[in-house]
Amino acid sequence: MGGELRVGTCSWSDRSLVQSGWYPPGARTPAARLFHYSRRFDTVEVDSTFYAIPERTTVFKWAARTYPGFLFNVKAWGLFTWHSVKYESLPEWVRNEVPRPESGRLDFQGLPKDARPLLWRRFTESLAPLRQMNRMGYLLFQLPPKAVFSPVMMRYLERVAEVTPPFRVAVEVRNRSWMELGNRESFLDLLKGANMAYVAVDEPELPWTVGRDAPVTASWGSVVRFHGRNTEAWSRKDATVAERFRYCYSDAEMLSWEGAVRDAATKAERLFLMFNNCFRDYAVQNAQRMKCLLGVACTPGEGVQGELDFEGSVDEGKIE
Repeated sequence: MGGELRVGTCSWSDRSLVQSGWYPPGARTPAARLFHYSRRFDTVEVDSTFYAIPERTTVFKWAARTYPGFLFNVKAWGLFTWHSVKYESLPEWVRNEVPRPESGRLDFQGLPKDARPLLWRRFTESLAPLRQMNRMGYLLFQLPPKAVFSPVMMRYLERVAEVTPPFRVAVEVRNRSWMELGNRESFLDLLKGANMAYVAVDEPELPWTVGRDAPVTASWGSVVRFHGRNTEAWSRKDATVAERFRYCYSDAEMLSWEGAVRDAATKAERLFLMFNNCFRDYAVQNAQRMKCLLGVACTPGEGVQGELDFEGSVDEGKIE
């Protein structure tokens, strides 16, 4: 029996997706769009939480607008993952204590020490509706490419493991140093010991990227995030976000993950295949097609997906 499979995208409200025409004309409100999305997929990743702490009422509305069983995967606020954030995204009480930097951005080290645990508590409390309603998938800690393997970063991950329960945590590193010989074993052992999931990535093969390795480190689940393979754009420092993620996967490229998915299905309770190539409707189209290629029901309105079944062959007739 295979692990439960969840296929979705890393946003449902991306401006490019809204403008693509994927949503029907009647879906003009956030509520209508989420309703439409949730009738085609049973999971989604929340990207807005990377930029600011959400309001608890907003989080409750997410859950209320989807059916029981739908799972939200939440991206941790950038301040907690070695990114800087816009000064204006900080709560007012923090801005009253910290002067605005010339750059207009602030990182974790720029916060007063007594404010750090308070901000973490506020962030996790904002997600309480998802956890209380059993609608939370994983909490994603995505590190920046500048975060290389080091004793400091290992201690950081140990601290993440200490403060995040009862959330299920997934960790995405974006620098090849983490998966180099010697470092890889220590890093993955830490994840396994804390039952945190290593996030496998599909992205361009560049000197600094981690590669498409997919070790399973958590019993609760495994995560693959598809960023696209636009090598030319990823190689340019001046490339826009839209240019980097403007990539639509072929069937062959998606099926190249079948072996890793099959292996993960024997080791983890749940698998998340999340498409982050959020340019127009590329992500939703690839996610829908991936369900078909893996033999999962993909007719709109099917609801929650079932368990993986690799016994049958791919049914090419399921293309929508």
